[in-house]
Amino acid sequence: MSKPIQSVERAIRMLEFLARAEGSAPLRAIANAADVRPSTAHNILATLVALGYVQRPTTGTDYRLGGRILNLARIAGDDDALRRRFRPLMEETARRFDESTYLIVPSGDELYYLDGIELPNNPTIHSRLGRREPLSGSAIGLVLAAFMPGVAQSLENEDQSSDLSEELHTVRQRGFAIEQGLYQPGLSCVAIPLRVRGEPVAGLCLNGTEQRLPRDRLVTIANAMADIAVSSLPAE
Repeated sequence: MSKPIQSVERAIRMLEFLARAEGSAPLRAIANAADVRPSTAHNILATLVALGYVQRPTTGTDYRLGGRILNLARIAGDDDALRRRFRPLMEETARRFDESTYLIVPSGDELYYLDGIELPNNPTIHSRLGRREPLSGSAIGLVLAAFMPGVAQSLENEDQSSDLSEELHTVRQRGFAIEQGLYQPGLSCVAIPLRVRGEPVAGLCLNGTEQRLPRDRLVTIANAMADIAVSSLPAE
């Protein structure tokens, strides 16, 4: 067996320590865990930050796991299984309301469009399939954050608005989120959480023009989407 490369071994130790430390820790604690001086730890962490595997918030001194490594964990969770499981739900929702639908999962500090059905009347400027976007400013970001605590922390780091906690509480009570014109002028969206064995794992988003989807219709569609989700998904 070849001898491990020391710098790689130290970097792995740091990542493992951050994971055990619930995702964040100060420099000196990380250096102690990797058995290196703080200056050496700082240099290794700087490389991991540049690659996206570690993140250092603009405020505070703690380092935390970045979106790149969390993306690897998400991919290992079998994206194909989620596509197969929720594809009938997307198809039925798109057919019933004649609007584009998307299956979206958290991806580190972002959200990821894992699958979708984009209809010809889709008003978005570009295809969203396979895209990563910020959590803030979207109905689906609110839904993922409202029902998944880890995502909530990411959204709080990104969105410092004082009414965010109240917004998330409202989404939990309603079971859905809506937004109009924040992602793109003239675009309305509604989103609901999706669960596997009772645990939230993804979100379903439907969008269309504001003319076709005024607020009262978005609320009606949200309730119908929840009913479709119950009736169309396989038994646990």
